[in-house]
Amino acid sequence: MNHSLPQQLFTAEQVRKLDHAAISEQGIAGFELMRRAGKAAYRAMIAHWHLRSQQQRLISQQPACKIQVFCGGGNNGGDGYIVAGLAAQAGFTAEVVMVVPGQGLKGDAFLAYEWCQQFDVVLTSYSPEIKIDGDILVDALLGTGLSGVVRDPYFAIIERINAANQPVLAIDIPSGLCADSGSVLGAAIKASLTVSFIGMKRGLLTGVASDYCGELVYASLNVPDVIFSSVPSTVWLLTEKTIGPVLLPRSRCAHKGHFGHLLIIGGSPGMAGAVTMAAEAALSMGVGLVSVGTLASHAAAIQARTPEVMVHAIDDPAHLEGLLADKTAIVIGPGLGRDSWGKAALKAVMKVDVPLLVDADGLNLMAQELESWRCNRKQLLLTPHPGEASRLLGESTQSVQHDRFAAVSRICKAFNASVVLKGAGSLVSDGEQVWVCPAGNPGMASGGMGDVLSGMLGAFLAIGLPPCKAAKLGVWLHATAADVIAAEFGEWGLRATELIPEARHLLNQLVTESEEQ
Repeated sequence: MNHSLPQQLFTAEQVRKLDHAAISEQGIAGFELMRRAGKAAYRAMIAHWHLRSQQQRLISQQPACKIQVFCGGGNNGGDGYIVAGLAAQAGFTAEVVMVVPGQGLKGDAFLAYEWCQQFDVVLTSYSPEIKIDGDILVDALLGTGLSGVVRDPYFAIIERINAANQPVLAIDIPSGLCADSGSVLGAAIKASLTVSFIGMKRGLLTGVASDYCGELVYASLNVPDVIFSSVPSTVWLLTEKTIGPVLLPRSRCAHKGHFGHLLIIGGSPGMAGAVTMAAEAALSMGVGLVSVGTLASHAAAIQARTPEVMVHAIDDPAHLEGLLADKTAIVIGPGLGRDSWGKAALKAVMKVDVPLLVDADGLNLMAQELESWRCNRKQLLLTPHPGEASRLLGESTQSVQHDRFAAVSRICKAFNASVVLKGAGSLVSDGEQVWVCPAGNPGMASGGMGDVLSGMLGAFLAIGLPPCKAAKLGVWLHATAADVIAAEFGEWGLRATELIPEARHLLNQLVTESEEQ
């Protein structure tokens, strides 16, 4: 995860407004912004691949490096001409492959083309026969101005660049990737490094975008901070700063009754592990008491593994009524199953007015009776993965993933709930704002991760955090814990229960830091 990314995230249209504000209100010439962008991309390229100037290469006897820049006809292409000129200045072999002839360029892009010609840059018009042989390829083809799917010749160029299997620098955004949603518009550059300018594009941080952006670097281009206040955004990066202070150090006189009582319901036949992991995670997040309602056949095993949990054998969901009383929050879903027991348990919790988290099969059962859940229930938190989200919305998983921001907003509105849309770049939303989690890694693609997250979030609900705050804190801890473990031991073989002690450690660090501030 890149810790230097900005907190606010923007759509392509909002970034265009930021550009306009920098030029018209702050008096920064458009070509000056283009020069700054090209210089930022060039410097990031040098740093990322540890490239050396001509003089340094002569001293170290390092072979020459060819920088091959693919330029489209807009301002993104203009940035590419700047990169090529700077590379030639430093003694690199530089070639620009022009999709649009230089004389066909307009405005600042044409000025960049003219500037580039001062240097020893090879300018080549694109043809299907052109050889892609750069040691580093630079994508300056389309930028954020793309509307609709990628068409030829850009489609063919993107496919050829990807097939070359060479390191790729994407300027501002990988061409073909939607800046707003992160979806692929027919074809997209698979970059090793992406340098994004002025406003960080929200689509670069969620869904399949992580497979296309490589390392993300942000460059403000030294525009004044005041322009950001003129273009308000409702999307934020989920970090320690945007979580904000949520839990305070405990009073010396504290007792378990001060920290809530969480009830977790789940564990259909063969699924005792799900509810057990949720309970263990909840305990480690500091909730005062944890009770589990599950089948009698699971009770002894759960009690033996986790003696701190109060386990209640509930073979008949009608007996849940007494167990629901006096709880400060409920989690339903881990290992719940979709049979009559699960359905009856879900109906029972609907009658109780306490903070409620619904996950896994709880969500699948909700999707079967959507109208009964479309109510004004207070303090509801839903945590679907894309498949569960698709069933809640009555659309395909592909549709959910095509625009995750739109999907999470629709679920919030439909159920009057706070929502965590899980997956790469998990989204947390209260219906008005969205937070994008940049932490997490592919090692988390293993069983039990969602159960651990449910227990963590349930603990924070039981302690008294509002649903969205609980979700922000829990999602960040869960993903960051996974990254800490993967950094030491690797992503392969990561187990859900490994996250629990690391998440507890991170939580206590947050509490200590908030006390010191």
